[in-house]
Amino acid sequence: MSLQHRIVGAPSPARRRRKRGFSQVELAVAISVLAIGILGVFASFAYGLQSTNHSARLSEAVNYSRQLVELIRVRNLPFLYDALPPPSTTGLNDTEKNSWEELSALEAPPFTHDIPPHTGFRRRIVVGRVPGSGGSDYRSNLAEIRVSVQWMEKDQVREVEMVGHHRRP
Repeated sequence: MSLQHRIVGAPSPARRRRKRGFSQVELAVAISVLAIGILGVFASFAYGLQSTNHSARLSEAVNYSRQLVELIRVRNLPFLYDALPPPSTTGLNDTEKNSWEELSALEAPPFTHDIPPHTGFRRRIVVGRVPGSGGSDYRSNLAEIRVSVQWMEKDQVREVEMVGHHRRP
């Protein structure tokens, strides 16, 4: 009788070979999960960059519209002409300009030297009497200034509008 001792619970040589490494299915699942995670991170970076660009353009447009309203008020442009609204040739009455192609550039007269050229923004300015003002009350000396600054973003026109009032000095 030969005595071969077998240790209970020890793996057989065939079992030892199978336990090394990962199977191809496990690797494929791990790589696909990692790829989905990386794509999600890249998508969030792309959205963040888009949001940053939009907010930068929006801030610029707000600053330009505020600047235009203040230039009109400081120079008393609403009351330089005989009537409100001023003639459309003054650059202060763009009521007939509705499409992107018809709008004036920001640096168009009367702001030729005030705003840098080629900003990528366009404007519509409408100066008129305060709505509802009568002929002889205090509101007849008030002008309403509407400045709309527009820009193109992803083939869409975006717009910021600012309204201010100015009193005849």
